[in-house]
Formats: sequence, structure tokens, C-alpha cells
Amino acid sequence: MEKYDLIIIGGGSSGLMIADRLNDTKLKVLILEGSKRIGTKLLMTGNGRCNVLSSDSASELEIAIHNGRFLRSAYHKYDLHKFFKQHKLPLKQENRRLYPASERAKDVVEAFKIHNVKLKKSCKVDDLIFKDGRLVGVKTKEGEEFYGKNIAVCAGGKSYPQSGSDGSMHRILKKHGVKLTEIYPSEVALMYPDFVELSGLALQDVRMFNSKKREYSGDLLFTHKGLSGPLSISMGEFVARGENPTYLDFLPKLTEDQIFDKLWNNHKFLEDKFPKRFYQHIMQYFPHANPNKKEIRKFVTNKIKRYELVDIKTFPIQYAFTTAGGVSLKEVSPKTCQHKKIDNLYIAGEILDLHGEIGGYNLMVAWYTGMIVADAIKEKFGIIEE
Repeated sequence: MEKYDLIIIGGGSSGLMIADRLNDTKLKVLILEGSKRIGTKLLMTGNGRCNVLSSDSASELEIAIHNGRFLRSAYHKYDLHKFFKQHKLPLKQENRRLYPASERAKDVVEAFKIHNVKLKKSCKVDDLIFKDGRLVGVKTKEGEEFYGKNIAVCAGGKSYPQSGSDGSMHRILKKHGVKLTEIYPSEVALMYPDFVELSGLALQDVRMFNSKKREYSGDLLFTHKGLSGPLSISMGEFVARGENPTYLDFLPKLTEDQIFDKLWNNHKFLEDKFPKRFYQHIMQYFPHANPNKKEIRKFVTNKIKRYELVDIKTFPIQYAFTTAGGVSLKEVSPKTCQHKKIDNLYIAGEILDLHGEIGGYNLMVAWYTGMIVADAIKEKFGIIEE
């Protein structure tokens, strides 16, 4: 019976990072990937361009990533820019986001060196194998069994199941006593029927905010079922958490008083502020027949500066790009990403209760946790870095 030093469940971002970091160690490493190719979700990020990193400082990363303190030591220990430079992947920066210079996600996947690692595709793990209370291997959907001294779970979340991350590992881990937090969609579009007639239209420089003081500004896209675009997707996780009411401010650069004064003197003031379709839509709420100041003020407040998105919902988690929630960080060591009770079980990437905003943060979670696991495995086998 062949026994591996490490079995990696999932050939996504964190799994690839672990495999790359162990590629030249002579350890026997096996990746079991449930889909037909590795890095499926990675290939989809940034519309195929792949937002590899953020240029944020360590303190900024800690804020941008939910439970970001867990990775505090990793921000200072690992240099991701150096990693990709050593792997001959030139990066270019747009605002705070870094992309491969080629703008091809495929180049990111191909940058990882895993030629000494055994890879089995279309091999879906269906359970963990325990013997005498100790984790010894994994069992696949086809009934195959693979045995290893250590297991690294890098199976992703529950979102985008077509990428292979269907949430099945959540069920498996829970079955074996690993505690998980509630999961919910993040980076997800919003369902809201009021703007259906505006489908296909986009507004720039819109502000979305809620009662919990969460707020983002950016482009808003109206769809046939609701709202999308960077702004809506950024706010999605807070809607999923039930942090309502949620509001839109269609003219954030102008104060309520400024808009009121302009509209009081010129009822068509908004005509050149919005695209024609949106202007016609929003003006159906404008009071007609000699409106008084109170009526105009109410319109400005309720329909321009503080448009309440009543009963807004997110699309289901399978349509989200990221899963929020996952394995409780109370169960995992931040130094090794090792489970505190099952000492040969390591957990990395999106399946952990770590996620970030749009902007490369979720990939950074995968990179950092993958590096942590790889270093922990090296230390366990007494491998010293040159």
C-alpha cells in the first residue's frame, strides 16, 4: 500500500501553493482534484485576467480580510511579490490591484511548479479515513482509497460548484467533528425587482450603504433580476448577513441641500445628471403639479440620497464567487493551519472562515495559508530551507 507524506485535497489556489512549496523537497505529495483541470476557479478570477494580489500594507490587509488578524504573522513573513518574481510571472498594477502582465489567468496557474508532485484529476474525495482514532487517508467517490501521513484540505467553499468547490468537504469535516461557522455568499449580486426595466443600464459613482455603517462607492449595473457590478457585489455579503436596511445614494458628490436647492429652482435639474432611462424612471416619483418644498425634500431624501432597497436579497450561494464562513479559526493554529485536535489535518484557503473584499484579497488568503501549511509540513519532516 503506497503511503504519501501529504495528500492535498483540491488543486485550487491554496493547493497549488502548497504543492509548489513542497515540489523540490523529495516528499511524496499527492493532489486529488475533483474536476478535470487544476486551478479552475483561479482561471475565472478577474474576468480571466486574475487579480493576483493587492498592494495593501499589512495593516490594510488585516482590515480588508474578514478575521484578518489570523494571518497577521504571515503578512510579515511571506513576500508574495518575490514569490511571483521568482516564478517568472511579471505583474502589473492597476490602482491597488496587481494582475499578470499578460492579463491571462492561465499564466498564473502555469507559474506554479508541481512537476514532482503526483496529480490525479477527476478524483473527488468523499470521506476521510480514520483508523484507531487517527486520520490515515481519504476515500474517493469511486471508492478508491489513498493513504497519507498528513492531509491538507484545500477544497474551497460552496460557491461556484461548477469550479469543483461544491461544499462537500464542509459536510465531511463536520461529520468528523470539525467545527464550522455559518456559511453565506460573498462577492455576490443582488436580487431586487424594482429596477428590472433598467436592465443593461449602468450608473457610475453611486454609493451603497447600510445601517451598520458599511458602505462602498462605484459602478452600479442594473440586471434583469436586480443589481450587479463591483458596488453591488462588494455589498452582497452584508445583505446576506441580514445587515439591512440597505440604501443607494445616486449623487454622492452632492449634498441633500445642494440637490434640493437646484431642484426647487429647476425641476429638470437632474436631467443631465443621469442617463435618459434612469432619469425617466426616477422622475416618476417626483411630485407633480406645483410641488411644495416639503414634497421636493422628501423626493431628494427618499429617492436620490437614501433610496431604500426594501426586501433586497442576494442570489443563492452557488452564484456567489466567494463563500464567507467555513472552518472555525478557533479550531486551527494560525502558525501552522493545523487542526488543534486532529494533528495531521491541515486546512487552507476558502474553506477557512477567512474571506476578503474584491481586489485580490481572497487569493491572498489562499497564497498565505498555502505557504503556512507547506512550511509546517517541512518543519514536521525536518526539512531546512536553504
